[in-house]
Amino acid sequence: MRPLLVSVFIVTLAPCLAQGQQVPRLTYAIKDQDTLWVDQYKPKGTPNGISVLFVHGGAFTGGDPANQTPMADGLTKLGYSVFVIKYRLYLKGKSFGCETATPEKLKAIRLAAEDAADATKYLTSHAAALQVDTTKLFIAGSSAGAEAILNLVYNPFVRKGDKNYKPFPYAGALSFSGAVLDINNIDACPPLPLFLMHGTNDQLVPYGTAAHRFCKAVDAGWMMMFGAHTLYEEMQKRNWPVVLYTYEGKGHEVSNYMFRKFKEMDEFMKTVVQGFSFPTAHIVVKKEE
Repeated sequence: MRPLLVSVFIVTLAPCLAQGQQVPRLTYAIKDQDTLWVDQYKPKGTPNGISVLFVHGGAFTGGDPANQTPMADGLTKLGYSVFVIKYRLYLKGKSFGCETATPEKLKAIRLAAEDAADATKYLTSHAAALQVDTTKLFIAGSSAGAEAILNLVYNPFVRKGDKNYKPFPYAGALSFSGAVLDINNIDACPPLPLFLMHGTNDQLVPYGTAAHRFCKAVDAGWMMMFGAHTLYEEMQKRNWPVVLYTYEGKGHEVSNYMFRKFKEMDEFMKTVVQGFSFPTAHIVVKKEE
């Protein structure tokens, strides 16, 4: 079903606060009974011209854009514009575990990816009003949000040769504990700079190639996914720009590292937009560190 995109520029005030300041809430689409919006965090101090569209985690069953304020606040202090989206939680109140049938899990990922795409269209169509330089727009996500953005960038839900599908050329993508459904789709897309953070002991989203949540093949929700290390290896083979931070022994808590790894994110995004070429890089952080 095609979403009904809102053509009028709608601004409401969000209930969430960023250091005592109300955050503009912008409606980007209405789909069935869901009103979808982005929370806009404006740069503090001197803007650097870079924007980040962020998709939160929550296993496609929960999560709240308002909880991303610490991440947005950290980036806005560095001059970034940050847009955190509300997207459809298809499995809200249910489970994304091994007992949930694979088609249901795939639908949850697909709907989130579609919403991220529509939020992107909204930002680009209102780029002047929102002061978004579309050549410097990054997409980022954590956990389920990272799965959504990676499966938007390397979209497995679009048939090959579909001329109606026009992927947006993001400046880059940042994934915190994310994975893709189809590693073969990397070759179907132009090289996109990737920033990846993942723990080697993640029991929910595989660091390498494994079943999501390590479900068994006999489980209703069994499906393979390709995590940060596998993505890194594929990018490295092609000499495409990718930075992987591997956290030895760490689990899914790495999905929250966007709340504190501002130096690393800042360095990556500024390197990309300034046009500097950089080789593939793999930074391994030892467990004791």
